[in-house]
Amino acid sequence: MKILFLLMNSNIKVMKKLNVLYTQLESFFFKQDNQTEFLSFFRVTIGTVILLQFLAVIPDFDKLFSSSSIIPQDIMSVFTPDWLITFSKIITFLQDFGIEESTTIVMTKISFITLCILIITGFYSRGSALLLLILQIALLKGSSFFAYGADFFTSMSLFYLILFPSDQHFSLRNFIFSRKSREINTTPVKRLFQIHISIAYFFSGLDKALGFNWWNGESIWKAIHLPYSNRDLNFDFSWLTEHSYLLSFMGWSTIIIEMCYPFFIWYKPTQKTWLFLTVSMHIGIALVLNLYYFSAIMIVWNITNFYFEQTAKKAVPYSKKKISAHYIPKQINS
Repeated sequence: MKILFLLMNSNIKVMKKLNVLYTQLESFFFKQDNQTEFLSFFRVTIGTVILLQFLAVIPDFDKLFSSSSIIPQDIMSVFTPDWLITFSKIITFLQDFGIEESTTIVMTKISFITLCILIITGFYSRGSALLLLILQIALLKGSSFFAYGADFFTSMSLFYLILFPSDQHFSLRNFIFSRKSREINTTPVKRLFQIHISIAYFFSGLDKALGFNWWNGESIWKAIHLPYSNRDLNFDFSWLTEHSYLLSFMGWSTIIIEMCYPFFIWYKPTQKTWLFLTVSMHIGIALVLNLYYFSAIMIVWNITNFYFEQTAKKAVPYSKKKISAHYIPKQINS
């Protein structure tokens, strides 16, 4: 009997612990925090960054995406599945209806710019992000030889714009149709976004830590001497040959910032510090390696996910509130 009682008691304790754990997980993923600033910030900044990048590419659009591109479309389509829609397939499809390639290119440019503007202004930004994602993937997959990491982060950014109700606040749609902002719980998608960026940084740092090139600073030295690096500000890095320990320091700093990101960015006392270190790292990448687009997207991701994470003011329990003497009932003498 005692054994049965002990088993029941232990089961009750386990159930209580599981219930507490479930409550904490539910609060973490689904608690309404009423934060809306990050939605408008993410929509406007990502839309602006994508638009500026596309405007920078427009002068070379034909050399990258048309039938007269630097690398022939036949070569670029070798590694592209037949079922995947690419820009070259869109051109071929429209040519069957008598639409010239030049007309398709002009329509694509106008559509891309228009969709970016609709996202920035918040005029049905979720539908605009969906259309822009399809168009962006068609351009990306049709010219995979010219693609790099920032293009994939662009696709992921548009995907999150589709998930987020980003046009519910500070949007042209609400202004035109005089709509009131609806209360929508964005916490599940935001937590997914935060976990996503944490995993990305951790494995990026882990990959760097597995080799010795980042330990001794060799990767840093190679990066700052790439053909496309350091072309705008023209920093003189020759002095680093006599201070190689600084290259090792920068390499280890990058590894630590990225690998420790999931741990220190979620811990409130170190959250702002780690956010500052991460943003500073990307500013350095932008200035030295000239990877402005990639750095801008990553800075926007960091600010969106963790800058607006402010500790809510703890509500004062009712029992601890000072009650005015005016509301204290007087004792009635019997």
